[in-house]
Amino acid sequence: MPSRLAAALALLAVGAVADVASTYVAIAGGQYVEGSPVGGAFIAAFGLVPGMLLTKVAGMVVIGIPVAVAGGTRRLVATLMCAGVGLLSLATAARNVLLLLGLWP
Repeated sequence: MPSRLAAALALLAVGAVADVASTYVAIAGGQYVEGSPVGGAFIAAFGLVPGMLLTKVAGMVVIGIPVAVAGGTRRLVATLMCAGVGLLSLATAARNVLLLLGLWP
């Protein structure tokens, strides 16, 4: 049985790949609009993939700091950071697919 951290890392990897791939397809279709002002700033400054990766790092910081301050162990903080950003990335990928299908306003 894999550890929770390993599962969270896998979720992060799958989410990040799905997000980047669906973003490329959405951009090619001309329907992509960055939903995050932080993501938009990073993408404008550093390019698409580096900007998206920096946005994921920023999300990890936003998730990890409160957990660490609340007394979470390093392993718990890392697990929640990876799982949280992975889930958010999957949600963004789903949004991109809905955009491509014309189901997102």
